[in-house]
Amino acid sequence: MSFQAPVGMRSFFNFDSNRMFARSIEPKRELAPRFLLFDAYYCCLLLGLDARHLGDEKNIEQEKFLDSYPDSYKGQAELIAGLLVDAELTRREVASDNRTDIERVMVRLLDLTSSTRLSAEGDRLLNRYAASGFDRIRETITSPENLEDFLVAYYGIWKEKDTHE
Repeated sequence: MSFQAPVGMRSFFNFDSNRMFARSIEPKRELAPRFLLFDAYYCCLLLGLDARHLGDEKNIEQEKFLDSYPDSYKGQAELIAGLLVDAELTRREVASDNRTDIERVMVRLLDLTSSTRLSAEGDRLLNRYAASGFDRIRETITSPENLEDFLVAYYGIWKEKDTHE
């Protein structure tokens, strides 16, 4: 199954012709850092995992946009798998000393032969966490015109979260 974008994420980030922020009219846009569709997905994913909240499956595009991690994320497969396991253990309220239940969750979510290190169930849950994170982004900020505006607003979401804890 692999990676499926949250519904509306492409238009929110104005993804067009393999470019994010396609509506940006900045003259130096060609020199700006590339922001991949997976980068946007990852930003959404981190917020969803941190909240331990699953998004609704109907808010996920039917078609996958990637089968495995882009090159710049391949070294993070184990980290992302670990974040997913941690989020699921917390969401399911598995006690940290309950080795049997921890192992059961890990076996259900992980597949070390997969390019994502996740089972089909792990992929499905990862996409739901990304959908949840995208809901949070969309509720908190307006559709950004460029990468810089998005990063400032995204930082604000994390900063606001930290002040409420």
